[in-house]
Amino acid sequence: MNKFVLAFPIPVLETENFMLTETVSVTPEAKTLMVPGCSVQFGVVRHPASAGLSEIFKEHQEISVEAAAAIDAHKSLLFLLGEVKTADDLRMVNLAILKCFAAGATGVYMQHSGTAWTADAFREELGDAEFPMDPWINFVEGEDVLYTLGLETFHLPDLCISDKSASSDEELRDILGVAADSLFVDGLSPKSGTEVDCGDAGVFTLRAEAKNPFAKDAPEFNRQGIMRLVKKG
Repeated sequence: MNKFVLAFPIPVLETENFMLTETVSVTPEAKTLMVPGCSVQFGVVRHPASAGLSEIFKEHQEISVEAAAAIDAHKSLLFLLGEVKTADDLRMVNLAILKCFAAGATGVYMQHSGTAWTADAFREELGDAEFPMDPWINFVEGEDVLYTLGLETFHLPDLCISDKSASSDEELRDILGVAADSLFVDGLSPKSGTEVDCGDAGVFTLRAEAKNPFAKDAPEFNRQGIMRLVKKG
C-alpha cells in the first residue's frame, strides 16, 4: 500500500464545512483538497463520529484524560489520502497535518502504519523536523527482533534489527528511524549490501530478510520486503 490514509477527529459534523484556513474549507461534498503550502493533492472522505475513538490512540501511546476527552468529543472524521514520493513531499504533508491541528483537529491516525498521535504528541514527535519520518513509523516486536511498520508508503522495504544490537528498545527504535531516514530522505539504496551510518550506534549493513512476520494477505505485509540491519564489526 503506497498511499497513505490519515484520519483526523474534527469538531464539526460531516455535513458541515471544516474551515482549514481563513480561505480554504473542506466541504461535505469535497473529493480532493489542496492545502496552502503543500503541493501534494489529497483525496478526501468524510465520515460520522466514531464512538470510543480515544482507545485507538491509547493503544499507541499514553495520553492524558483531557486529550482522550477531546478526541472522544469529535463530531466527525476527516480522511485525507495521498502519496509521498520525495522528502519535500513528506515535509509538506507534515505541515498540512499541523494546519489540520490548528483548525481544530485533535489528533491523527495513520492507517498505513497504525500510529495514532494527539495533536500535541505529533508536534513533539516531529520536533525540529530533523527526522520528518519519525511520526509515520510504527514498530512491531518479533522474537528477538524489532520491525518497522509503514515504510511501504515510502516505496521502501521495512527494516528490522536484532534486540542484541542495542541496550534498550528506545535505542533500537532510534537506529531503525535513522536508517529509514537515510533511505528515504538521504536517498541511500534500499538494497542488500548498503551501509548505513547510524551515528553513535555505529555502521550497519542491509541484508535481505527471508522471514516476514505478516502473511501476504495481511494489511501490514510490505510487498517491498524486509531488510535486516547488521552491525559492522
